Amino acid sequence: MASRVIPSTCSECLVRCGSLIHMEDEQVVRISGNPDHPGSRGAFCVKGVHGPMSSRLGARRITHPMRRTGARGAGQWERISWQTACSEIADRLGEIKTRHGAPSIAGAVSNHTQSKGIAVRLLLRSLGSPNLMINQDLCHGCRATASLLTGVTADAGSELSKAKVILVVGKSPSESHVVDWMRIKAARAAGATLIVVDPRRTALAKFADHWLAITPGTDAALALSMIQVVLAEGLIDAEFVAKHCSGTEALRERAAHYPPEIAATLTGIAADTIRAMARVFAGVRPAAMVLGHGIDAQANGVDTAMAFQSLLALTGNIDRPGTNRLARQMPGLRDNFAAMPEFRLPRNIEEQTIGAAQYPLWSGPDSWARACHNPAVLRAVHSNDPYPVRAMYLSGANILCSYPDMQRTKAALEALDLIVVAADQLTPTAEMADYFLPKTTLLEEEDVFMDQGGPCLSFMQKVLPPLGEARSDIDILISLYQALHERGHIEYELVPWQSHAEFTAFMIEKSSVRMEDLRKTGFHRLDVQYESWRHGGFKTPSGKIEFASTRRSAAGLDPTPDFVAPSYGTRDDGFDLILFTGVRSMAYQNTRFREHAWARRLQDAPELRIHPATAARRGIAQGDWVWVQTRADMPRCLVKARITDEVTENTVATGMGWWYPEISDTGHGAETFNIGVAVPYGPHCDPVSGSAEARNTACRIERADKDEVALLMREVRSAEGAAGRGGAHPVG
Repeated sequence: MASRVIPSTCSECLVRCGSLIHMEDEQVVRISGNPDHPGSRGAFCVKGVHGPMSSRLGARRITHPMRRTGARGAGQWERISWQTACSEIADRLGEIKTRHGAPSIAGAVSNHTQSKGIAVRLLLRSLGSPNLMINQDLCHGCRATASLLTGVTADAGSELSKAKVILVVGKSPSESHVVDWMRIKAARAAGATLIVVDPRRTALAKFADHWLAITPGTDAALALSMIQVVLAEGLIDAEFVAKHCSGTEALRERAAHYPPEIAATLTGIAADTIRAMARVFAGVRPAAMVLGHGIDAQANGVDTAMAFQSLLALTGNIDRPGTNRLARQMPGLRDNFAAMPEFRLPRNIEEQTIGAAQYPLWSGPDSWARACHNPAVLRAVHSNDPYPVRAMYLSGANILCSYPDMQRTKAALEALDLIVVAADQLTPTAEMADYFLPKTTLLEEEDVFMDQGGPCLSFMQKVLPPLGEARSDIDILISLYQALHERGHIEYELVPWQSHAEFTAFMIEKSSVRMEDLRKTGFHRLDVQYESWRHGGFKTPSGKIEFASTRRSAAGLDPTPDFVAPSYGTRDDGFDLILFTGVRSMAYQNTRFREHAWARRLQDAPELRIHPATAARRGIAQGDWVWVQTRADMPRCLVKARITDEVTENTVATGMGWWYPEISDTGHGAETFNIGVAVPYGPHCDPVSGSAEARNTACRIERADKDEVALLMREVRSAEGAAGRGGAHPVG
């Protein structure tokens, strides 16, 4: 028996840990972390251990193209060939383009920076459509947009282990980022002070020196108050600020509105604590900052991120050892297809992106994302405003379960003329499709990624052949592109490759990295360079860190970050709690792995974390099922009570993306068990990014009737039986 170990990268989540794939003959027998990887250094989570193989061999996996034969969601399909699928899809896309215009064709992906996102983006652009929907409007988008505006494109990454003070805001790495969790523990062991800002008493908060149990949605007030303290007490890095920052006086004037006594009334954090934490963060260097998804999906998300980034810059903790290191690019690497001039549409077409008129810094040609405002796309399906949306191509995006206001998303999908979904199994979204295209899973494809935390270039190796007729996103793109080209529907020649391998080679061909070297190590280490701002400045119009953003001013927005109270402050009668929806689980990535037994053993039901006093007042016991409702006109969601003092009395907390593959209804239980059915997708949106306030909403809860729950749960199996019997494959 021949044994070998192949170094690779796990991409089951965005942490992208270095992995070692243990092979015997041509079979994968085990997957573990790679201790030599510069970014993850051996850290690895349960998703990486189990996800790749259970996804490849799962009973629900489908490995052949299919055409819908019955009503949408009815589960009636017939098997077809790739040639038939691509020909028919090309014909129908061509008809829609001719009748309604290229922008009437939209797309969606879960992560637009990986090859699946590149594939969908380039397919749309080749047709002449700028309309791509991404999940980052709910996670990371506010922080990334803020970085574009301030110039602070800086994450701590591997510098965390060297920091003497670490400030973590809205993130629980023990639940979502095993590498940061490892680095923070190393820093604490070396004597670093850890400050955690979070409404929940997470594992990280319990581990911290200081836990600031902030009122949800008020983080910007805390940041501005800490800024007021460091400016008033002269705790800034005066030389760095004078030479490399602009807008200091505007920021000083804004922060003056939030002295600790005022911020205390907004945030629930004592004034003396705010002062003390500001002095610790500014007075002990080096200091690092970790901003998490807890500050995204808020109507004040961009301002919150800008304020904390400003605090980081005021204290000079930028691109120095033990601080937040500026993002860097490997010379010659082609990975940002959203921005590369040769793969962009003419500016006048990019300006037609849905959302660009209202949110130019999210959807416009000069934005970070160059992506649609998702709620506006869903509205356009029915309203034709600003123009019709009649078709969607989705890859790796289960938008029915990941977008808030599931009913509106479902209604939009039902109204479309054409839906094409590329996936490895029939998710609730895929079951709405007219055509299903089978995708490869992690072990069957290759990709390269920049890992800023290393820094390094990481390589994901193809170690097994695709099962059945499954194809990678890039190979699917090439097939569809060729079919569209034959019919004269391509407007822009943007797909020069004939295979996925050619695409990967194209990404690195102008760099110093060779593919044979990546195959040996799984990564290419980059030298760490500090204080790059001394010779390169910052990526803003002024070349400096901008506390008052030039781009925001040009867009007609207040250039300086401010605090805006969350909308739950005007809650309806009876909606007396704050629902916090940011809880993560190591077992799941967004809506994925719900059918896998290993994941269900870790968490077998959607949970609502409730304080003991809150539960007692409502007669709710541990393990009871509970109805959650955020507005009288929104549906309810059914979740299982987890009684814990991790949350405060006035808040309850849950995660997102739940569905039960074994439930036979159209949405596989998502319309009952997924919190997205109960949370609105607007109208309260961040004025800069358009990100809907889905993180913190008012709600009410009540214990569910046990007989009603039993009826709704009648098809749900135990964790031991969840995988391997996930429903029969459609047959043709």
